[in-house]
Amino acid sequence: MPVSSPEGRAAVLEKAAHGIQELINWAQQTTPGGKFLPKTTNWTFEACRFELDLSGVGTFDELIQLYKDPSDTAATLNYVHVDKSQELFPLNEPGMDISLRWGFFRAPLPFMRDRSATYIEYTKEFTDRFGRRGFARYIRSHALGAVDTRFVHTEIRSWGVVIVETATPSMLHVSSTVDIDWNGNMPSWVATMMTSRRAQSIKALATVLRTSKKIALKRCGICFTKPSTWKKQSALVTCYDCDKLVCIECRSIHSHASGVSSCWGCVSHKTKLHLQDKSVRSKSAATGDSETPPPSCMHKSPPARFSQATAEWYGEERPTNDHVDLSYLPTFHRHTTASSS
Repeated sequence: MPVSSPEGRAAVLEKAAHGIQELINWAQQTTPGGKFLPKTTNWTFEACRFELDLSGVGTFDELIQLYKDPSDTAATLNYVHVDKSQELFPLNEPGMDISLRWGFFRAPLPFMRDRSATYIEYTKEFTDRFGRRGFARYIRSHALGAVDTRFVHTEIRSWGVVIVETATPSMLHVSSTVDIDWNGNMPSWVATMMTSRRAQSIKALATVLRTSKKIALKRCGICFTKPSTWKKQSALVTCYDCDKLVCIECRSIHSHASGVSSCWGCVSHKTKLHLQDKSVRSKSAATGDSETPPPSCMHKSPPARFSQATAEWYGEERPTNDHVDLSYLPTFHRHTTASSS
């Protein structure tokens, strides 16, 4: 069932909502259930719980932003995200941050093929029954019918992370679970290693967040290139809309505010919104459903007759005489003489 259809979209949203709720319920259990047993040599499952201390490193909101940015270099290198991914289809709904993505996992050994998957990624902020803030990210495979032959297809049965605040400031309770079938001719110890790296990545979140913030101050937030120290024009400038540091190649002059710049991502997003708004207005005007009538053209064609042009000069009708003396006209005089004879 295609995701673009209403039925397919509803099925994906239902699957994601059900999966992330099960993940949150599992993370809030004080006595988690027994570990699943692998069904094949390449099918691995691992769960991990960790008390994360962010004192002097960052805040809970910064950690949430780290998980919401799949292109973060430090997070990707430390197995927090899929190694490389791109969005295929946005599925934004009110109160839901969800998208359909394609990504691949790099092989840990040479002469081994990379793994790829098409998956749903759903992030959600919530409040538990004790009033504590929480964040969850849920990833699950979603088949599209087409497989990239350059990679070995991998099935992500479940990859989830739940972060909840504790009574201690800067202390967070983090739970992760990874359930992936790597497929292909992969030794069981390699499959276990790839799964374990992603499940236990929560233990290094403090280091990852610190590294990510340092990289963000030295590299462009769009192309991730480090500007040259000797070129003044290559200095990083903060985007007026998203606060990212961007280089000269990835920014443009802001259209409304003078003296500031915007990154090409924000410019593209605003352009799309403007075109969508313009399209909606044109359709409304064409169908006659517009709430405000379109402005009438103030430039009128010149009148064909002088009388039409001068008719608007006088508000009242001018008095006219019944008898007009035209005897001074030669043609009128000849016509009158001929009639009398």
